[in-house]
Amino acid sequence: MVDEVRVEVWRLVKDHRGRDVVLLRDGRQRSLPIWIGPYEAAAIWIRLDPQHSATLLRRPMTHDLCAAVIQRLGGRVERIVVDDVSNDTYYAKVHLAINGRTVTVDSRPSDAIALALRCDAPVWVSDAVMEAGNVVVEDDEPAAGGPADDAPDFPSEDEQA
Repeated sequence: MVDEVRVEVWRLVKDHRGRDVVLLRDGRQRSLPIWIGPYEAAAIWIRLDPQHSATLLRRPMTHDLCAAVIQRLGGRVERIVVDDVSNDTYYAKVHLAINGRTVTVDSRPSDAIALALRCDAPVWVSDAVMEAGNVVVEDDEPAAGGPADDAPDFPSEDEQA
């Protein structure tokens, strides 16, 4: 078994080019930045900052649908694991408990994180991946959950159609 560390979905920020980055942080204060798309950033932000995002949603998003399907089929998300990185691309797995067995599904980390946040499932990262991607982030840098005008670019439902 690969050594894994539990992390928190700590912050959602934009890099110097304006791209969305989700920061995962472990108990040793190591931070793992994962660049994600704007739709995934919005899906994560909705759960990180429910006060500011509540007025934007009129209908469930795709990750809400996935969580509901898993639950209605009698399953639950046990955990997600960011378990590999290759050529600056991270890979993850969603571990589902269904009918007394564990089923593992490949996923993009951003989708796995958005699903974990909806299902109150823990997020883990392999220690090797955490060590390889670790960056120093100061605690006083802007955090997710700031003012609504710092929210990810959230497309309207008309744009999504």
